[in-house]
Amino acid sequence: MLAPLRKLVIQSRRFPALLLLAGLVGGVAIGWFLGARSTVEKISIPPAQATTYTTLSNEELKNGSVRLVSAIRGLARSYYDEDNRMRTAADGNSGKTDSQAERARLRQAWIAESAKLHDAFMDRYKTNFWADALLLRQAIVAKVGGAPGAHNPILFQHPTNILGIEQVANSLELLGKSLPEK
Repeated sequence: MLAPLRKLVIQSRRFPALLLLAGLVGGVAIGWFLGARSTVEKISIPPAQATTYTTLSNEELKNGSVRLVSAIRGLARSYYDEDNRMRTAADGNSGKTDSQAERARLRQAWIAESAKLHDAFMDRYKTNFWADALLLRQAIVAKVGGAPGAHNPILFQHPTNILGIEQVANSLELLGKSLPEK
């Protein structure tokens, strides 16, 4: 009984890669048999708390989402317009100088101004649209459940940049469209 075990130990000392390969093959097979099977993800939707949005009809929620999406996209569009204006001005000033150091200074100044602009627009979003986006999402999700755009509530709570704000608008648009007529 110990002889086959002793042969295995001797072989594993001679060929350690063989032991590693056997462990890998055995581990994968065991993991495959015992592992969890993939299922469709079920999202748990907390009950909507009483807000002004929870009492609205589906049509009113749709209209509210359309208005909010339009306003959020307008905010993003105005950010891009202003940032492009600043970049064009910086490029124009950079083209007027031959000094590499002056070009680098102008570029750094544009980057700093662009960051300030971004922060100002993020603050504007938080002040004017953030709470409505969260509450509207919550009210629609409570009515329709797992609709496109319902996933990723963290995005609604903490959009990190203008692209995140655009994603909030896209998700709200999908949620608004998923509401049934009645």
